[in-house]
Amino acid sequence: MSPLLKPSLTIKVFIIYYIVGLIGLGVPHSRELFITLMPFSLLLSMTLLLLHHKDWRHRHVIIIALIAILGYLVEVAGVLTGEVFGEYTYGRALGVKLFDTPLMIGVNWIMLIYCVHTLFENLQWPWWTKVLTGASMMVVYDIIMEPVAIRLDMWSWGGGDIPLQNYIAWFVISLVFLGMMNLSKIKTQNQVAAWLLGVQTAFFLVLNVIV
Repeated sequence: MSPLLKPSLTIKVFIIYYIVGLIGLGVPHSRELFITLMPFSLLLSMTLLLLHHKDWRHRHVIIIALIAILGYLVEVAGVLTGEVFGEYTYGRALGVKLFDTPLMIGVNWIMLIYCVHTLFENLQWPWWTKVLTGASMMVVYDIIMEPVAIRLDMWSWGGGDIPLQNYIAWFVISLVFLGMMNLSKIKTQNQVAAWLLGVQTAFFLVLNVIV
């Protein structure tokens, strides 16, 4: 493996640039700039993550692409109808939109699903136990992220309150996507996935305090 692709180096990169992101978003004078950089940060995170994927196969590409596309489409349906997550609209922070939905939201879905799947892939649990536990983790992540996402203009909720429907939808959609990963028997063997998920979770926890 090239020295540039060593997991230890990628993990350091994750830690450093998310710390820089915390500083940039925490300082009022630089916040607007760092909000505009969010789509690039998300894309960089996903790229570095997939560079450490082992044993690429056709079904891996198909499932990963399918989850990204379905994740985007379910968000489109959510925005246009209000029937999936509740009434909400996307702000400017996640970049270019199509049908009032940021294209990067599909990337966000597959990145989170991939990381959560990787946490459990080597455990000798029944697949449905991994899926249920992973979907529960996804909801906890969303609970942590929601207040920050609203304050940083990622999205906003009709009426101002986060509906319970949002968390139910996150759980059900995560069940489906994690089920697809498990039933497809995708082995990611990715040494940086857990670190990325942990760093991002810490990132939003700290932002809840400083923003």
